[in-house]
Amino acid sequence: MTFGTLLGTIQDYRNAGISNPEILTTLLNDTFGDWLASQGVSHLVMLEENKLCLNVAGVLEHENSEKGIESNSRFLVVTLDEVTENPEAIGDALRSYTSDGDGAYVWVIPDGYMAALTPAEQEWEAQGGGYFSHESICISNTADRGTCCLLEVLYEDPDLENVSCEFEVPAHRSVHYRLDKLKNENGEPLIAKDAPVSYKITSSDARIVVQGSRILTSGENSVFASFGTVMAWCPQ
Repeated sequence: MTFGTLLGTIQDYRNAGISNPEILTTLLNDTFGDWLASQGVSHLVMLEENKLCLNVAGVLEHENSEKGIESNSRFLVVTLDEVTENPEAIGDALRSYTSDGDGAYVWVIPDGYMAALTPAEQEWEAQGGGYFSHESICISNTADRGTCCLLEVLYEDPDLENVSCEFEVPAHRSVHYRLDKLKNENGEPLIAKDAPVSYKITSSDARIVVQGSRILTSGENSVFASFGTVMAWCPQ
């Protein structure tokens, strides 16, 4: 797929008698939406017969001098007949923008539960051995800038007070947190064991992707272990 294909399709629609800007906007987003997203474009709009607006999922970092392309803070306007001979100039212009990243700003993991360790497991863990019941969250930041994330722990039990913490995720990096290792300001475990919870992760500056996982050990000498991985739910 190329921007030449996009422009050629616009011409094909016109040759078929489809020229209404609203109809063209719908058809083009249905046909090219996924590919445009891979190019950093969230949506396109036909402004008029010869004008195309691309909403960019990013911020303009530096001006470009491509003929027929007007770059703005988070969108660019293309004059179609001026880029017909060089449609890939649109892709060159998009490289003038930083990326907001993939994913979303808000994620929720509804099902959380960390089982308490048995006395034997606590002893083995203190000695540095074993791999016991715990949960983790993994966050990927594909954006061109770092972000601060807020983790909110929402308890089912009304007698337990919800807790939260913040952490940084650098640009083009991932972080992985063992939730049983998180501590509060007193050095105690942040999240209670044997308590059903939900987790909400909110990113302040970039779109992120979140995954949750759980390992559960049980039985005599922890002979049984189960491992589950679940993608967090994105409300957007």
